[in-house]
Amino acid sequence: MKEIKGITCEAKNCIFHDKSNNCLAGRIEVGSSNAINESETKCKTFECSDTYTCE
Repeated sequence: MKEIKGITCEAKNCIFHDKSNNCLAGRIEVGSSNAINESETKCKTFECSDTYTCE
């Protein structure tokens, strides 16, 4: 997988996260289309890594 330049990620339990806080997904999708502030958005590309337990 290759880093997306300019995209940082602190979701350490995501399979696309690397140790330098880069995103390796290739492409990302961010939602929600109804968001009116930062707290209402989220990365829809997130996938839990096998090394973590996600809810």
